[in-house]
Amino acid sequence: MPFDQFPIHWRFDNDSWNQLNQIHLDQIKPMTPQASNFLWNYSSEITKNLMEGKNFNCFRAINTEDETIKKWLFHTGLAFQKDIYVVWQPDIAVSTNWKIFVKFFDDFYYSCDEISIFDNSLNWGLYIHRNKVVFGSNIYDQHLI
Repeated sequence: MPFDQFPIHWRFDNDSWNQLNQIHLDQIKPMTPQASNFLWNYSSEITKNLMEGKNFNCFRAINTEDETIKKWLFHTGLAFQKDIYVVWQPDIAVSTNWKIFVKFFDDFYYSCDEISIFDNSLNWGLYIHRNKVVFGSNIYDQHLI
């Protein structure tokens, strides 16, 4: 999907909000509504497990308003070049990498958002809802926070 047709492109390319440079914009790939819907359905089990605190070996949580949120995200142990999916709604999702998500967290997340983030391994997931971030993992040895 062309970036300018992406429903929330203004978060990333509007100088009234934040205007990322082209190198960063090229690393955010909007999905079509059909692909977004597939990812939404695919992520529903991950989101449910994160909300209920089950089916992952470890869980960590933090408030989105914590000033150390980017540092906290960095310490999840995910590789910066790891390809991820960010899903907001049944028709709104992107593919990007972990570095872009962490670096521009404030553009990806607004307080009214509900977001599911995962990769194709399904060994970890991140769910953001009501100003709380929950990270669950089966592969990264993290302590509960």
